Amino acid sequence: NVNNYANVDLICEIAEQQGVDAVWPGWGHASENPALPKKLKAMGKVFIGPTSPVMSVLGDKIAANILAQTAGVPCIPWSGDGLDASLSEDGTIPDEVFKKGCVFTVEEAKEAAERIGFPIMIKASEGGGGKGIRMVSKIEDIETNFIQVQNEVVGSPIFMMQLC
Repeated sequence: NVNNYANVDLICEIAEQQGVDAVWPGWGHASENPALPKKLKAMGKVFIGPTSPVMSVLGDKIAANILAQTAGVPCIPWSGDGLDASLSEDGTIPDEVFKKGCVFTVEEAKEAAERIGFPIMIKASEGGGGKGIRMVSKIEDIETNFIQVQNEVVGSPIFMMQLC
């Protein structure tokens, strides 16, 4: 629905019409969309919440894991084990580091699974609500499940994590 509280353009239009100085979006939907603080800043309005780059990093499952590792937080074994990143100038994880946390092929998925140990989760970073996630208990099931995840959330980066 384009007329609801998740519509960034509508929120910004109303903020401008009403002459507000700041916007606090609450929880969920637009409050998790990095486009909102970015657009409000361009309009000269204050966003009460995290900056757009912080929201981007913490809102992405792969980037958030890399950031946690960089901060020294113990993490469950995953396809991006050991990655460390300084944030780029715009406050995001550099693409070359981000891509090292991803798996792009069935062969890479098999290699990552053998390294991190079973059972594993194959997950589309942009999936949600049960889409783009599969549990795999043995190497023979990786190919089918990897392809299913790819097809459910087309174009999404994919990562893998050990299940505890």
